[in-house]
Amino acid sequence: MRNYSLLIKKHLIDFMRIKISFILLLALLCCGNDKIVGEEISNDLDINKNIVSVIDFGIKNDGSPIGSEINDLVRNSYSKTLFFPAGTYNLTEPIILPVDYTKNVNIIFDKNALIKCDHHLEALLKVGFSEQRIMDYNLRRFSYIEGGVFDCYNADNGIIVNGFKQLVQLRSMSLVRGRKTHIRIARYGDFSWTTSSDTKIDNVTIHGLGSNDDIIGIYIDKNCHDCKISNTFIYATKQALVTKSAGHILNNIHILTEITPGGTDLGKGNNFLDSEGIRIETAGFFVLNQIYYDTVDKGIVISDNNEPTLMLDQNISYSYLDNFGTSFIYRDEEANSPLRIKLSNSVFTVRNKGFTIFDFNVPLIGWDVDRKFTFINCDVSNPQLLNPYDPALLQRVRNTTSDALIYTNISYFDTDWHVFGALVTSPYRSLLRIDLKDNFTIDLDLKFTEGDLKMNDYKIVNPENEKFELGYAVKGNYCVLLFRPKQGRNYYPIINDELGNGSFMPTPSKGEHYRPADYAISEPPIVLLSDLSHK
Repeated sequence: MRNYSLLIKKHLIDFMRIKISFILLLALLCCGNDKIVGEEISNDLDINKNIVSVIDFGIKNDGSPIGSEINDLVRNSYSKTLFFPAGTYNLTEPIILPVDYTKNVNIIFDKNALIKCDHHLEALLKVGFSEQRIMDYNLRRFSYIEGGVFDCYNADNGIIVNGFKQLVQLRSMSLVRGRKTHIRIARYGDFSWTTSSDTKIDNVTIHGLGSNDDIIGIYIDKNCHDCKISNTFIYATKQALVTKSAGHILNNIHILTEITPGGTDLGKGNNFLDSEGIRIETAGFFVLNQIYYDTVDKGIVISDNNEPTLMLDQNISYSYLDNFGTSFIYRDEEANSPLRIKLSNSVFTVRNKGFTIFDFNVPLIGWDVDRKFTFINCDVSNPQLLNPYDPALLQRVRNTTSDALIYTNISYFDTDWHVFGALVTSPYRSLLRIDLKDNFTIDLDLKFTEGDLKMNDYKIVNPENEKFELGYAVKGNYCVLLFRPKQGRNYYPIINDELGNGSFMPTPSKGEHYRPADYAISEPPIVLLSDLSHK
């Protein structure tokens, strides 16, 4: 018992020592925290000194006209932040902010602050148009404009950002009723040390007057690369984004065409036919993630012979209108310069017959030996409405080497011609195995190049000697393969592209019979094989 008592006493002494040490340490920490808290309070006071409420300097927010007072205040507020409380700011000249980073003037608009003009202006706000010099490039830092509602009705542009002033942020604001351009990023002044603007647009709502008028949401000019646009809604514009420079990263953008009061209504069935989601007028790379193209005629338009690299993931193409929508990615079919498109994990709801996902020069994909095009893990609703010549249907673009049951629930084949799919012009041979039913198989070794189909070899397994014909029809860059039995029978065709080289394209839907008319073929097919030519 004595030993236990000594042991307990020893532990109590050790505990008291630890407790005293802890109390001393806590006291030191508290003293330190007082010092830290004091510094934070001091810093907050310094920050508050740098925030200037414009109404304290006589700026009117009651809707009456404002002259040069705001720009006078800007010139006296370098390295400060101007705060615009709720109210209406009726401008007679644009608000002009400097280029020089040492003279940054940031602006915070209350969410209920309305910025407007009753008479024509080039812009409501121009960022980087005074003090156009940069004394030390190492002093670059972000400047920002936050909040507010910009009524762009009487302005050619809502906000103009001088691309030479890098690291400008536009955030948590709305630009409405624009009749031309809502946000313009372009280069002004004699700067040549960089072609990157690094403008950042986040949590912005753009609401134009209507998608039938020549209205642009965001315009990015040449040599204004590497912009970041996120969490943005662009509504009722003919073109949501037009860019002449590259390197942009877009994430979580909703593009919606619509008519609003003041916009032109062309009548039922004629609206939004020229609307474009993103128009690319340059080469270079683009990253487009989680972009929602909502009732837009053409999702992405690549102008002229430009050759961008597009990395697209989790994109959505949808129309709330029936019989609407032309294509997802469009470039003039005459343009033949190389480009690269990686499209994955995206959803397409087709509402118009003939809609084309990859609407551009087909041989670019047929002759794609470098695998520049992919179409992976994408879902297509209403595939029967797709253009049957859509190269997105190509096997290699779909990253597979076989196509399972073409007709899932429709097994009866009458004695007319039926389309099995098509070959696209390509340097590759195609080894196709067509399983029509048990013990009835056709193996084909084909090559289709520049309008000419060559059959190198074939093999038929047909122990019951069923009568049939296999034919083809050339349509531009495609060779359509057709089949017809001499007697109506049930078949369950499975087509395997055994080389997996991407030159074979199945029919758009597995639940339909496709006829020559569906492929715009009116001439009788050329017979390739018949029951009389078994080998």
